[in-house]
Amino acid sequence: MSHRIRAAVAGLFTTCVAATVVGFTPTAVAEQRAPADVESGQVTIAQGLGFDACTAQPVSALQAWWGTSPYETVNVYFGGINRGCNQPNLSPNWVRQVTDIGWYLLPTYMGHQPICMLGEKEHRYTADNATAIGTADAEDALAQAEYLGLLPGSALYADVEHYDNSDSSCVTAVRRYVSAWTETLQAAGYLAGVYVHQNSGLPDLSAVYDSPDYARPDAVWMARWDDDPSLTGWPTAPDDQWSDHQRAKQYIGPHTETWGGVSINIDSDSLDAPVATVG
Repeated sequence: MSHRIRAAVAGLFTTCVAATVVGFTPTAVAEQRAPADVESGQVTIAQGLGFDACTAQPVSALQAWWGTSPYETVNVYFGGINRGCNQPNLSPNWVRQVTDIGWYLLPTYMGHQPICMLGEKEHRYTADNATAIGTADAEDALAQAEYLGLLPGSALYADVEHYDNSDSSCVTAVRRYVSAWTETLQAAGYLAGVYVHQNSGLPDLSAVYDSPDYARPDAVWMARWDDDPSLTGWPTAPDDQWSDHQRAKQYIGPHTETWGGVSINIDSDSLDAPVATVG
């Protein structure tokens, strides 16, 4: 079973370095571009196994899986113009019921995608408009999170799907989008996470980890379907990056599991990372 940490935040970021947080200190360097101070909030760290599914599952299904499955964290696609599934179950009441069971939530936002994304999502950004779109997506994510009862201190993860990073303009677009997403969420008192592929988003963000030109996301959730839940030894980002309770990994792709008599098609994740904080 996993272990969870709730950490009180007192001025989570400063203009130069990360503030001290019990169990979570976002890494920063003095020369990195940093956001304005954020309101005090509470960071919640999930450690152990989780799963993600396209649609928020019925409360009854999550009740059946709780304590019978190895999972204690579940993602939820809470917004975004490119979100692929309807969410008939998702509501503030659903959030309350699911977290009352014991589940921790990994909020995932499927917004605009890079122009060179390897897929068919319609709504995309370029290097020219990535900052404006990243800001707008983050503002929408904040509105959706607040409606659902996800409090300041919550980590919200932008889903950046796999893309062709041989296109240097597209790489710039991703970095600008993620930087704008990060600055906007941090300024509102939230943490900025990003879901990325091991061979595109992760190495491209890793390469500018200490850059003064881009705001660094607070956590990375990396997709690598190698059946290995390890959060270290990643081939495209060194272990000293996002090293302080700031990593998650999607280590098994789509498959069906049955627990408590209920079958769900899921991806499997391991976490030592910030997730949603609820009342």
